[in-house]
Amino acid sequence: MSQQTTIRKLAQLVNTPVEKLLEQLAQAGMKFSGPDQVVTSAEKVKLLGFLRRSHGKDEQVADEADAAPKKITLSRRTQQEVTVNAGRSKTTVNVEVRQKRTYVKPAAGAPMDADAERAEILRKLEESRQRNLDEQRMLAEKDRARDEEIVARQKAAEDAERERAEAERRAVEDAAKAAEAARAEPVAPPVRQPIIETLT
Repeated sequence: MSQQTTIRKLAQLVNTPVEKLLEQLAQAGMKFSGPDQVVTSAEKVKLLGFLRRSHGKDEQVADEADAAPKKITLSRRTQQEVTVNAGRSKTTVNVEVRQKRTYVKPAAGAPMDADAERAEILRKLEESRQRNLDEQRMLAEKDRARDEEIVARQKAAEDAERERAEAERRAVEDAAKAAEAARAEPVAPPVRQPIIETLT
């Protein structure tokens, strides 16, 4: 179809009566007075969109993108020869690797999905940040509790050391007092008993 086509030529190209085409153009919202008027490409596209909607299909424009398939499957085969030791001799084995990969064309609503995807990513990022903050808080709490426990142990050890030193000092003082008291008492000579001999 050329850029400037009359309604009569368009009706012949699509195998439709001229009156029916004029009626469809009027339903699509375009006003034409006769079959010899020129129809532009934009009006053709508008008519096509109206017809697609009226037949229950999407309003997408029928162009090269519509003609493209929604899903493409690529198959790739590579062949190699591998040498294998089989006892004393070497055997060459043909190896064929087959790869099959399918690519799906994104839907027309992909931009809206990108917003939803972005919101989901932001939500997950916020959850991750919150988890990290909670973990850091818990670790700080554990560190503080461990530090308090270490300080308490050190204080208990210092108290025990102080009490032991005090007990040793008291024991030394008590021993010194006992020695001093022992020196201060006069020592009496041992009592001797008279020896009486009896002669018989």
